[in-house]
Amino acid sequence: MKGAYLFVVFFFIFASAMLLIPLPMFPGDNILAWANVTSKYTYFFSALINGIVYGLVAWAIFMVIMKRLENPSSKNSRKNHDKKQYAR
Repeated sequence: MKGAYLFVVFFFIFASAMLLIPLPMFPGDNILAWANVTSKYTYFFSALINGIVYGLVAWAIFMVIMKRLENPSSKNSRKNHDKKQYAR
């Protein structure tokens, strides 16, 4: 659930930043250019795409870090358990 909150926060940060400062930024503008989208709402679509992409990137990094932080004790306990077995 923490990951969902993180995604929403980063989505709104990047989407609002792109709406407030309409500069061409990867990947939103590239996807729109590839799809040949020409509209007066191009900056809005670009902001949505960038918000989704960068929100997903932040969520993925968060999930990897959380998995690494949750499991180091199990790795250490496994090593200690193996050492105890060989010591007998």
